[in-house]
Amino acid sequence: MNGAAYLRSAGVVLGTSVAFTAANSTLVPLATPLFATFVLAGVAVSELMSPRPSRSGRPTAQLTARNIDTYLPPGARRQLRWLSLAVLVALPAVAVLIADSPIDPIGQFDAAGGLLRLAPTAVVLACWGLLARHLQRRITEAGHAGLDPQHLAADETWRRRAARLVHGTTGVLLAGTLSGAMFFYGQRHWMVFLGGWGWWMFGVVALAMASFLVFAHYLHLLIHPGPSGEVTAAAPREPAEALA
Repeated sequence: MNGAAYLRSAGVVLGTSVAFTAANSTLVPLATPLFATFVLAGVAVSELMSPRPSRSGRPTAQLTARNIDTYLPPGARRQLRWLSLAVLVALPAVAVLIADSPIDPIGQFDAAGGLLRLAPTAVVLACWGLLARHLQRRITEAGHAGLDPQHLAADETWRRRAARLVHGTTGVLLAGTLSGAMFFYGQRHWMVFLGGWGWWMFGVVALAMASFLVFAHYLHLLIHPGPSGEVTAAAPREPAEALA
């Protein structure tokens, strides 16, 4: 891994640690916002360190419209929509189950209060979703950096990397929130009802592991989105030999 990949990894590690600590305290509503803050900070700093394709000549437009799917793995956006739906369905259910039982860390056994605590998480994920959509539009609609074949190839490589980085970041935030909620619920349930490892607990752990595998998939895409598309300076050509 290069330095930028280490920074993104550090953001995920620190974000997960801080979020887990907050989730086991009265700051549980801030767990996802803190996780997102560290992840996005790692991505932002790593992008400041990453090289960009050098510009050559005037930026040029492309006659045919680009599609973000061109730069993403096959079916990536469909999978992300399914993940978004899973988060939308599972998080309120988990919040109600936690808030309406003795495992609530705040001690307020109120289902409506549990849903209210999801407001910071909903705001953060919704804001990033809108920003990610804007970034993907910018990636596809920006003009090419000149007509030189070397710069065109580097430009396409950079677009593919940028699109996958935005996609991976979105997946990490969604899947990380979902798997964290499932593991947190399983942990609190086990601590309060020690020894209650029945089919309910088996299902919770199975869902938590499934969501963690999804998280690992997007984490790989976040850490290794692809080459930066930097154009290296061309080696100087040897002068042609004089004709005899």
